Amino acid sequence: MATHHLAALLFALMAVPAFLSARWLAEGRLPLSNGSTGMSVRDKAVLDNKLARLLRMIGLAMLATAAGLVLWGEQERRLLGLIVVMFLVVNGLAAACIYTVASAKRRARRGGG
Repeated sequence: MATHHLAALLFALMAVPAFLSARWLAEGRLPLSNGSTGMSVRDKAVLDNKLARLLRMIGLAMLATAAGLVLWGEQERRLLGLIVVMFLVVNGLAAACIYTVASAKRRARRGGG
């Protein structure tokens, strides 16, 4: 097995926790510790759904990276572009997750307004 195939397999495996977490959030099985005080049940459900969607997008970005590694593993220029795009997309989505949680906590502290 070529090293780029092994790297693609690792990226695909690393996407699994994102999909599992998204599923658990959508089902309401992951509590938001120390941040849900002051949140209504509806606000918590909205937050969980937003985070689940963002985590699914992270998982899809990682699967797309794995596919790109398989397709372009031998082409350095394309591989470098893929890595840069993946880095920006995944980190942007992670920042969106942090922003979503922080804004939900802020709204809960203000009383939902």
